[in-house]
Amino acid sequence: MTGPALRRREPQPLGRGWELGVVVIGGLVIAIAAAALAGRGLASAVWGGGWLWPASVQESLQVLGGLLHGAPGSGLSPELARRTAAPGVTYVCMALAESALLTVVVATGALISRYRRPGDARSGMASRHEAERALGLRQLRDARAVIRPDRYGPEGTRRRAGG
Repeated sequence: MTGPALRRREPQPLGRGWELGVVVIGGLVIAIAAAALAGRGLASAVWGGGWLWPASVQESLQVLGGLLHGAPGSGLSPELARRTAAPGVTYVCMALAESALLTVVVATGALISRYRRPGDARSGMASRHEAERALGLRQLRDARAVIRPDRYGPEGTRRRAGG
């Protein structure tokens, strides 16, 4: 027979709380790096000698280091470095790619916060119109002291408007 403590459900099944944050931050760092590489690749494809993408993680880190230091062609072999677009064009394309990423992240965050808010009481509460439809206006008015005791308490303890 199982005791009540073992049958209790975990209120937050996502873990202790920090794991999800680490995954989100790690994903954002990877997405920012990928957007920078995509911006450089797009600039090279349109204004340089063709699409450029690093062949390995090590090469990606070298290219990202070069981009941070103002040298878009660093970390590549000499023949690939010649195919890189001019630095001004490269950084404009990178800014566009990062802006597109920012737009996607903000839109995704807005959708998540709109439809999934942990601990939000409104998700389980009826709206004013839903309650009126379900109970009727007369029944709501009769139960207002129970529903909102802070506003419609007993006659002697009721607060006055503006006072």
